[in-house]
Amino acid sequence: MKRSIYIVDDQEKLLEMTVLVLRCLGPEWEVTGYNDPLAALEAIKAKLPDAVLTDQMMPGMEGSQLLEKVRILSPTTIRLIMSGFVALDKLSLITSAHQYIAKPYNPDKLRDLIQRSFTAQERFINQGLQSVVLSIRAIPSLPQAHHSLLKELEDNRSSGATIARLIGNDPGLSVKVLHLANSALFGKGQLITSPIDAVSCLGTDMITAIILSQSVFQHYESCKHVEMDMARVWSHCWETACVAQRLCREKKLPRQTGEEAFLAGLLHEVGRFVLFDNFPDHFQVACDEARFSKTPLSACLREAIQASPLQMSAYVLALWGLPDPVINSIAFLDNPEKDPTPGFSMSSALYIADHVAAQKYPPDSFALEEWNRDYLEAIGCTDDVAGWEKLSLAPTEAVPG
Repeated sequence: MKRSIYIVDDQEKLLEMTVLVLRCLGPEWEVTGYNDPLAALEAIKAKLPDAVLTDQMMPGMEGSQLLEKVRILSPTTIRLIMSGFVALDKLSLITSAHQYIAKPYNPDKLRDLIQRSFTAQERFINQGLQSVVLSIRAIPSLPQAHHSLLKELEDNRSSGATIARLIGNDPGLSVKVLHLANSALFGKGQLITSPIDAVSCLGTDMITAIILSQSVFQHYESCKHVEMDMARVWSHCWETACVAQRLCREKKLPRQTGEEAFLAGLLHEVGRFVLFDNFPDHFQVACDEARFSKTPLSACLREAIQASPLQMSAYVLALWGLPDPVINSIAFLDNPEKDPTPGFSMSSALYIADHVAAQKYPPDSFALEEWNRDYLEAIGCTDDVAGWEKLSLAPTEAVPG
């Protein structure tokens, strides 16, 4: 299937270069350039593209304004924005792009980013999500605080100070970061009270995971439903992240694996909000059925919407370009036995952590998912269930709000 990509940039030479860079990907990519955002909008109305990559600062219409119109006309179109002239504190105003690309861009990274986005769509559509994906009116953008952070972290010399400043400017974020730095998981026997010490203790990957998850939850604060209690879902995600990280350590998996498991735990429920935001009536039907039949909500959502919250989480995170291990571990949560990795893996840690956390901090009021005993036997963990369930009953520190 041929993919159509529209490039919009008022600087002719940069436009020509970007078009050339993407045309080098092969004949299956149809790349068209526009130096006028208004002309590009008319072309979009005439033929909806698979992706739009636009500059931000242009006469007549800013790139963010163009992408917002694209979002309304074609929600499934991948939306990317690039600029070398947008101040980082202004990025919070751009809420219509799935990805932000800084100029001057690396051609290889640009091609890889767009290819990953298309692969994400194809992967999840092939899993039976086509009707759902095509019906979604709004796919959330990668939170701009994360864009800002990633941009500044390109300068490693200022990374620690950058993160510390971002933490210090946000009281809610400070609570979460300092809580984790002083927890039994990371605590080093001395009280950590400053953001810069927390950065040193946790590392930049852990901090960026918390910042990203905080941004996601803030994005959906307006969701109002009895079964969409933000504090409840956050508590479940936080506990899942911490337990997954702990299991990775206990099983002596690489440090990076533990950090990615932590990020996956924090974000694995984002699909719940996407489904509710786009299909509120179907969501209510699923809630009513789950309550009547005393079954888990996820099973009823699969029946009502033809997609599970975890499938949708993996799809959105793939669009955002998050690491493949994070995406895969969430995608396998519904069916962990499909993970091709032999033995105990990151997917195993996340699966176990999600179950343990649900017993202590259930994300909703419906029945809990049963353990997949065949999978536990396959990874050699059948005898560990009793210990994990005991862990879920043990008192823990309060989850940071």
